[in-house]
Amino acid sequence: MRAVTSMPSASSAVPRWTPRRAPSSRRRVSSDRTPARALGSSSPTAGGPGPIRVTWTGGGAAEVSGAGATLGAGAGADARVTLPGVADAHVKLEVKQGRVFVTALKGGGRVTLGDSSLFPGVAYAVKEGATIGLGEEGSEVTVEQVDGGAGTAGIDMMSKMMQMQFEATLKPEIKKALE
Repeated sequence: MRAVTSMPSASSAVPRWTPRRAPSSRRRVSSDRTPARALGSSSPTAGGPGPIRVTWTGGGAAEVSGAGATLGAGAGADARVTLPGVADAHVKLEVKQGRVFVTALKGGGRVTLGDSSLFPGVAYAVKEGATIGLGEEGSEVTVEQVDGGAGTAGIDMMSKMMQMQFEATLKPEIKKALE
């Protein structure tokens, strides 16, 4: 009879499980390409928001940064708007998620968007080409993104649909009270 001099160990007889690396989902991008625009963005992602064109009563116009700019009559304003009743720093304009927003500044005086007065410190979305009233009656500015921005038609339609759904689920006595 023959003697077994070496016997394979139990651990070497069992197959070992080794995790496999999943293929990388990262794409290689050459650095000579221009950056892609983010969804809803008004400019390339690396450069930030695009500029805003501001025109006002009397034929004045300026182009300000979409990252944030102040309008007012003072020397420190990014765009000097010399209309009756306009304060040194009256409003702030900026682009967020592809839309222009206006914020009335504290101590800036009266600001209207359509027929509504704006509260200081609150950012309000502005439709492209909308008119913002500053100071006295007749002092108005119009704002729009230089490259057109993301547009608001889809957002406005979604808001309208949400309102219709809300109204459809109201109880009759609440509907009557709202009329």
